[in-house]
Amino acid sequence: MEARIVGLKGSGASTLMGALGGGQVDGAVATVRLGDPRVRRLSDMFHPKKTTFAEFKVRVADRPAASGRRGEMERYLIGLVGAQVFLHVVRAFPNPLLPEEPDPARDLLELDQEFLMADLIAVERALERAAKAKLSEVGRRSLERAKAALDEEQPLRLIPLLPDEYAFLLPYSLLSLVPQVIVLNTVPGAEPVDLTAEAADRTVLGLPLNEAAEVASLSPEEQEEFARELGLPGLASDLVTRAAFEQMGLISFLTVGEDEVRAWPVRRGDTAQKAAGVIHSDIERGFIRAEVVGYETFVSLGSTKACREAGVLRLEGKEYVVQDGDIVNFRFNV
Repeated sequence: MEARIVGLKGSGASTLMGALGGGQVDGAVATVRLGDPRVRRLSDMFHPKKTTFAEFKVRVADRPAASGRRGEMERYLIGLVGAQVFLHVVRAFPNPLLPEEPDPARDLLELDQEFLMADLIAVERALERAAKAKLSEVGRRSLERAKAALDEEQPLRLIPLLPDEYAFLLPYSLLSLVPQVIVLNTVPGAEPVDLTAEAADRTVLGLPLNEAAEVASLSPEEQEEFARELGLPGLASDLVTRAAFEQMGLISFLTVGEDEVRAWPVRRGDTAQKAAGVIHSDIERGFIRAEVVGYETFVSLGSTKACREAGVLRLEGKEYVVQDGDIVNFRFNV
């Protein structure tokens, strides 16, 4: 999984990178983990050799100045391809180095318009090519629906696409189809900014990123205490990652044992057999059954053996829809 940090010049996009990555930034890429308290609790119970949290990669997409060359903007937009979620940083603090007062709604709209225009150009080109070549009914319908929405300046993620339409449009890497988290870069004690109308379906987080980056540079033992002292709502990595997972429609199932306690991200609605493939394709191919128990039930009873004896360890088939926090052991044969 990969996220791109986007934002206008001076918004604090690079600062968010530091707030998320802390000491785990490798060049232009940060590895950000979801600090799941369930994983920590299970690790304390099992004392495994390895504990693995759900994580994803983050990159900053450096947007050229508005007065930059056309080729620079095209390279910037191409660099956004492949992102599964955008972390959209918006300035909500005064900066004497910038000519304009902060206006989050204005800045949010500016980048939104760039994405919509880029998508409209891509869809129009695809329709022009389709006029000269055979295209499936699904393909033509998908492109025409996309163009109609973009003509009305409506992001594609807001239109109720059918599964086959979404699958057709996905390879076009349309920017307004990608879910977003809006990160308002504020200062401590600032009044909340209401972006309800502008945000639409997007999650909005208000964070003083300079302070959040300071916290991220500390040791894990110091981070939570220092965050409380600064009045932060939590660690930026936890808040932003959780919001990103929700926007992407992801949940986590868990596996436990003396070797490893691990969170595995899957899409909400995925079946047990599909979830098995996240671990290994052989497990998906040879799927027999899944032993499943909810996290809360497992923790209250204390072990797999106790859950089995209490009759709460369920055997589920391949069509079972995995729930967030399910503790799963897959039975398979290849």
